[in-house]
Amino acid sequence: MLRLLRVEGKKTIQNVILWVVFGIMLAISFLYSKATFAKFPEILNSYSMQYAGESITRGEYVFLRTMGDASFTAWMAVIAGALLIGFDFQNRTINTLVFAGNRRASILIVKLLYFYLSAILLSALYPITACLIYSTKWLSGLTQDDARYVWRCVACRALIDMAMMSFSLIIVFIFKDIIRSLIASLIVTVTLALFINALSGNGFIAEYFPARVIRVVMQRNIGAETIKNAMIYSAVMVAVTCASCYLLFRKADLK
Repeated sequence: MLRLLRVEGKKTIQNVILWVVFGIMLAISFLYSKATFAKFPEILNSYSMQYAGESITRGEYVFLRTMGDASFTAWMAVIAGALLIGFDFQNRTINTLVFAGNRRASILIVKLLYFYLSAILLSALYPITACLIYSTKWLSGLTQDDARYVWRCVACRALIDMAMMSFSLIIVFIFKDIIRSLIASLIVTVTLALFINALSGNGFIAEYFPARVIRVVMQRNIGAETIKNAMIYSAVMVAVTCASCYLLFRKADLK
């Protein structure tokens, strides 16, 4: 397992295409942040219902907005899945690992670990970039309450991000290549987003679906019950995804 971790880690770090995607996303994050937040004043009044009648600094506003923006996550999952796992299937790298005597369960654990780490990092580029530009003053002067709020948001965001990657990840193990995985993942991502929006938040499944609940969880004064339900929902999605990928990989005919 340790050998697999080292080999996969080195391969991920040396993945030129992944670094190109990283650079593109960093540039997009910078330009989008500038276009979105540069025009806002240092102090905003009455932002949303939660801050009605109260003021909020631009730094906190940028943190709240970017941490609750799931638009980057879905697309990064599609790209990372196809590049990191689809590429290995297409080029038979996984076959080589299996034929070398490595257990499929061990290979899967390592693949999923680096997939989640890479995709979370890519999806976090937007909030990190925006907060470095506009939220450093607010973050450097956090009170104890503020610090708890920030760490809660970071932890929740990581788990919700993993849940939002579920469908794209499963699709890669179904098609086992790059092009079909990319196309199918894009179609499923768009279709699912339209379907959930059509439900208008009715029912537990729609209300706590990761792409919808992420904005709710990032609110400062959200109830503990809502956070708990969102985390349980996301954790179940991740567990089901990992189990599905294992079953698909275990039955895959690698020649």
